[in-house]
Amino acid sequence: MKVANLHIFKDPRWLEVALTHKSFANERRADASVSTGIDDNERLEFLGDAVLSAVLSARLMREFPSENEGTLSKRRASLVNEERLAAISIRLGLQDRLKLGRGEVKTGGSAKPRILACGLEALIGAIFSDSGFEAAEKVINDLFTEEITSLRTTALDFERDYKTRLQEWSHEEKGLTPIYAAIDEFGPAHSRSFRVSVSFGESEIARGEGKSKKAAEQDAARAALEVVQQNSERVKIGDET
Repeated sequence: MKVANLHIFKDPRWLEVALTHKSFANERRADASVSTGIDDNERLEFLGDAVLSAVLSARLMREFPSENEGTLSKRRASLVNEERLAAISIRLGLQDRLKLGRGEVKTGGSAKPRILACGLEALIGAIFSDSGFEAAEKVINDLFTEEITSLRTTALDFERDYKTRLQEWSHEEKGLTPIYAAIDEFGPAHSRSFRVSVSFGESEIARGEGKSKKAAEQDAARAALEVVQQNSERVKIGDET
């Protein structure tokens, strides 16, 4: 399914605003020859985030009637993380429809997970504004059917929040919080990748890579968990050995 087939807008203006990134709107506002009445999608993103959370919460309660609030929260978080929303955006072809400023175009903004995820939330907010909750609910359920089915068939996938697991381990075992630091960025402008490190105190434990800083931090936490789980006594934390 593509953006054009997702919902028939009563007022196409809602779709236009949903697809307008702030970088595009700001450049047009700065151009004295263009009207300043240009809206960007940030307010719709705010609305769409709330609608998405409500719809998925209700859906998960129906799908997993025996699970408690904590487990349902983890499942929902796995559905609305930046990488998942960006992937759905790409499936819709949203990257080809977003209006970006010249600076974002040059730096590959249409491939940035953050921009894609926010664009999808803005689109959902636009559908809600145009036709109400039921219309937005139908679209969300259609978009996330595959993802929710995956949660049912691979029950442990939603728990793979490595950062949370590493933090819980480090607090319990060492009384410290993991520290993440950006090391560098690499790859072509339209498809940047990030590398980060994770440390306990002054001791670097592992590094990770990803298409966003959040993804790289998750990868670093995953690698760190492998280190501490395989042989935690070798991990140096401050003066401890």
